[in-house]
Amino acid sequence: MKRIALFFAFLTGFLLSVLSLSAADQLTLVWPTPSTAFAEGQKPAMWVQPTESGTVESALFGCTRNGGNRFHEGIDIRPVLKLKKGEATDPIYAIMPGKVVYFNKIAGNSGYGRYVVLEHENTTPHVYSLYAHLARVDASLQVGQLVKEGTVLGVMGRSALYHIPQSRSHLHLEVGLRLTDHFEDWYLRQNYEEENFHSVYNGMNLTGFDPLDFFESYRRGEVRSALDYIRRLPVAYVLRISYSQVPDYVRRYPELLVGVIPERDLAGWDVAFTWFGLAKRWQPLTREQAPDLGPEGSIRMLSWSPEQMEGHYGKKTILKGKNGPKLGPVGIQILQLLFGFK
Repeated sequence: MKRIALFFAFLTGFLLSVLSLSAADQLTLVWPTPSTAFAEGQKPAMWVQPTESGTVESALFGCTRNGGNRFHEGIDIRPVLKLKKGEATDPIYAIMPGKVVYFNKIAGNSGYGRYVVLEHENTTPHVYSLYAHLARVDASLQVGQLVKEGTVLGVMGRSALYHIPQSRSHLHLEVGLRLTDHFEDWYLRQNYEEENFHSVYNGMNLTGFDPLDFFESYRRGEVRSALDYIRRLPVAYVLRISYSQVPDYVRRYPELLVGVIPERDLAGWDVAFTWFGLAKRWQPLTREQAPDLGPEGSIRMLSWSPEQMEGHYGKKTILKGKNGPKLGPVGIQILQLLFGFK
């Protein structure tokens, strides 16, 4: 078995921490900033940028904010290079080879501020990575452009819809999957006052997993691919959904499919979710296989793990009800996006 090796490389004059995976998809991982703290094995306290609370956890993935009631979908990395007039100057690097699928250069159009999204077609499945709060997007980037790991995407900053002080400039990094190709249809049905400026790369259509845990899992040699990592994520709940079509999410990520989609008589799906709502396993069903399937669009919770949900109810995928768990507003929203439910 080929092993995962941690190595260092100089890029654009700065030392990067690089993680190389010699596997079928030839995946490589590069730390997204010039900081070497992660590669040196230092604890997150040495490289994260906390919120105003000052707690290390507030910069990490999970229900880490507002006393556990607010979910943070990525990690926040602080600058390490010399400031210029108080502003960060750290270049931001692509963490894997990929394709530029979107960038936003207008800070006021998103809570992410200026941000770049890459799709990593060399991974299985094709995960995305997102780089937010940039001071500027690199002028050479073009949508459709192929980039190597370590390519400069922009400069760290503090752009956002809200005010981020100079002292808290940072990179917000996300890695995950995209929910639907039909996001605009869903968005218009919500009657939001603001226009969707970001097509399918709006943050509401992206579901991320923990980037730090992803990096650490590769460094420890525990997984060989993005698919390995997703498969290792614990299941928090399983839904049985009556739906006789194949969602575009399944067509985009066929690696998450268990079993074979029947040519005829497809009637539903058993879908396994993580606590944060990533649909990680899909099993197609016929009515013969699942006679308890209700009418089209009906949803039933087959199982759930109180242990997996403990401390994570702030995400609101599942809520505690008097008669047991029930889908929360975020859980319902995810199903609307995956299946087109209204």
